[in-house]
Amino acid sequence: MDEQTTRDGDAAGFGGGGGRLRRALAARRARAALAGGLAAALVAGWLVIRAGDDAAKRHCWGAWSQSDEPSLLLERDDRTFRETAPTPERPRGSCTITASWTYGTDETIHEKISVSYGTGPKDAKKRRAWLAALFADARDQLPEGLPGFVSKGSATLVLPEKCEVDGRPSVVTISGVQSDNEGNTASLPGVSSEPWQAGQVLVDVANRGMEKAGCAPEKPLGFTAPIVSVHAPDGTFDTSFAPGACRIDGLGPAPRHGEEDEDGLHSAVGPVSDDLQTCVVYWSDNMAAQFSMTAHPRLLKLFDSLTGGAPLARGWRGQGYTDADGALVRTRCAGRTTVMFMQNTAIAKDTPFATPSRVFPVYAAAVAKRLGCAAVTPHGEPA
Repeated sequence: MDEQTTRDGDAAGFGGGGGRLRRALAARRARAALAGGLAAALVAGWLVIRAGDDAAKRHCWGAWSQSDEPSLLLERDDRTFRETAPTPERPRGSCTITASWTYGTDETIHEKISVSYGTGPKDAKKRRAWLAALFADARDQLPEGLPGFVSKGSATLVLPEKCEVDGRPSVVTISGVQSDNEGNTASLPGVSSEPWQAGQVLVDVANRGMEKAGCAPEKPLGFTAPIVSVHAPDGTFDTSFAPGACRIDGLGPAPRHGEEDEDGLHSAVGPVSDDLQTCVVYWSDNMAAQFSMTAHPRLLKLFDSLTGGAPLARGWRGQGYTDADGALVRTRCAGRTTVMFMQNTAIAKDTPFATPSRVFPVYAAAVAKRLGCAAVTPHGEPA
């Protein structure tokens, strides 16, 4: 689908003046196109017609319609759309749904849902920042082995190998934001706060994106199991160091999960499992650093171009790097290939997280101990 911008009730590309004839011609063309599109869709087997469905108003590459649940802003009369579908020749796509409404007499609420399909940046520096932002949104893992995760305002899925481009995995993300006079809040409008519904919405649009890109699997992706929050109990990462961020003793001076010190540092722990572990350190609600570990094969693939072939430093077991912006080590842990990753931001300045060579070894040592594998760096001390 070519990129287009429409407002519900208006035909894209039409203005005022002499519009009656153009609208009539457009309606004729639309009816013909709809008939052909319905026939093709039925042959392809992806379109399910329900009572009251308006197939001409399916959006985000055909994934959602007005009658679907959740509504995803589609029930609003003032909604606008902008979408570009991925194709086999151009396997990148996006979709944006926006709406605004007035609360009371002096406050306007703006809501937006954004969907993206693509491989992320190829440039190493940009890719590291992209991955940090991607994993920062991990709060709960998708079930049944699906390589992805959800949070209150976003969801991410790494697509099968068939959808890779130049060896880089394609990723579908959906995110939402609500803006008012007080600022922005991450939220998927119309979607339940329960992560299961966000996961289903993600899978729906991912399946449509793969069909458009020509890489859909024979069996569409999906899950029926509940999404279970998997977090670490207190004491999981305790070492001989003083308490720190991410519930890992010695990882900087930040307090434990959910608390904030007088300097404004606090951390949020995401899933903690054998496949995935994430944590974000914030300073005054801005991300200062992101830590993650993954052993899931599809999630590992995201880091392939970053690993390199040399040890991170003397004493490290595995290949990787460390510099002023972050660190990464790829190693074998409990019989599985595992990546541990850290990336900081400019917000980390004047905090311990501005020095990855000091904090990353503590993180890597704690994760290795939790997973039950050999030490990655001796005693978790600075490299």
